[in-house]
Amino acid sequence: MKRVLQLTMLWLLVASSALLWRLGAQEAGAVAAEKAPAKQASLEREVEQGRGLKFLRPVAYGSMKSAEFKGFLKKKIRGEYTPQEIRDYSRALGMIGLVPEGVDFEAKVMEVMDEQVAAFYDQDAGLLYTFADSPLQGNLKLMILAHELTHALQDQHFHLSRWPLKRKDNDDLVSAHLAALEGDATIVMEKVYKRASKLRTALNDLGNALEQDSGKLQRAPRYFRDMLLFPYQEGRAFIEELDRMGGPELVNRAFRTPPVTTAQILHPKKFHPKSEGPLPSLPDATSEPGWRLLSRNTVGEFGVIVLLRQFDHESDAAAVAEGWRGDGYVAFETNGGNGLLRWRSEWGSPDAAKRFADAYRDVVTKRNTHRQPALVLELKESSSRVDVTLRVPAAAGDKQSAVGTK
Repeated sequence: MKRVLQLTMLWLLVASSALLWRLGAQEAGAVAAEKAPAKQASLEREVEQGRGLKFLRPVAYGSMKSAEFKGFLKKKIRGEYTPQEIRDYSRALGMIGLVPEGVDFEAKVMEVMDEQVAAFYDQDAGLLYTFADSPLQGNLKLMILAHELTHALQDQHFHLSRWPLKRKDNDDLVSAHLAALEGDATIVMEKVYKRASKLRTALNDLGNALEQDSGKLQRAPRYFRDMLLFPYQEGRAFIEELDRMGGPELVNRAFRTPPVTTAQILHPKKFHPKSEGPLPSLPDATSEPGWRLLSRNTVGEFGVIVLLRQFDHESDAAAVAEGWRGDGYVAFETNGGNGLLRWRSEWGSPDAAKRFADAYRDVVTKRNTHRQPALVLELKESSSRVDVTLRVPAAAGDKQSAVGTK
C-alpha cells in the first residue's frame, strides 16, 4: 500500500520543499517537457546525465486525464488489498496509536487524491503516465516528469518488480526501499531543475508552487503526512550521504542491495560500511478463543518517532527511537470490537529499552485521557527487550467489528 500512497506526494513535495532547490543558484537554458516526443527525449537525456545511467530501452509513455486518476488509484488499491484487509490494517495502526482509532484509511487516501498529480510511473505496467490537463505547468511539471523518468531508469537497471514494495507484513522494510527510490529521484529532479531554470523563471515557479493547495493532506492524520514525506525528505538525505561517502557506486549498491530498515535511512552508517539489519523480534502470535488475527507488521525506528511525536514527545522522539534494533507486532479483535495488541521491540541497551517503555506508558496515559473505556496496558522490560500487551476495549457506541468496509 505504501507505494500506492506515494503517488499522492510529488505535488506536495513541490509545494512544501521548493526552497531546498536553491532556486536562483543556476543559470542555464530553459527546457520544456510539454511536447512529445522531441521534448521527452531531451528530458530523458537530462535525467541520464543527472543519474549517471543510460536508458536501456525506450521509455513507454501513457496518457491519462486528471479526473481518471482517482479511479485508477482505487483500482490499484483494490488489486492489492481487499476492503477487509484495509480495514484490519487501519484498526491495527489505531490500536498502536499511530492513527486515530476508527479512521477510514482508504477514504483518507481517496480524499487526498482530490489534490493535483502531474505524472507518475506505474512499475506494474512499465508505463510513465502524464496528464495533459494537469494544473502544474512549465518547470514544475518538468520537475515531476524528471522525477518519474528517474523511476523508469531505476526500473530498467534494478528491476523494481523484484523489490518487495507490496509486502504487507513489514512496513519498515517497504519504507526503507521507498526512501532509496524516492530520495534518488528527488536528487535527479533537483539537478534537472537547476540546469533548466533561470532566476526569473525560478521565482515564478516558487510562486506557482506556493499556490498549490495541500490543505487536504495537511488536515490528514500526522501518520499519513510524515510517512508519505519520509521517502522524499529522509531518502534524499540518505542518498546524498551515500554519494558523499562512496560516490555513484555506493548509491548503486543501495539499489542492488537496498536498505531494509528506516534506521538505515536515518543513520546511513548503519547501511555502510557494514549493514546493520533488524534483530528478530517476534511477539506471541497465539490467538485467544474468540479473537481474530488482524495484522502482523513492523513499526520501525521512524514509525516510533511518528508515534511519539503525536503525544507531546516532539523534542525527544528521535533520541528515544534511535535505540531501536527491531520490532514486530500482532493485532487481534473480537466480533464485538474489542482489540488486543502484542508488540515486542528490541533496543540497543537496557537504558534505551527503559526510555522507550517510559515514553510508551506516557502515550497510553495521554490516550486514556480522551478514551472511555480505558486502554489496559501491560508492559514488561527484560534487559534490552520491551513487551507490550495492550487491550483495547470497544468504545461506547463503537460500530467497529469484524465486518468489512464497503
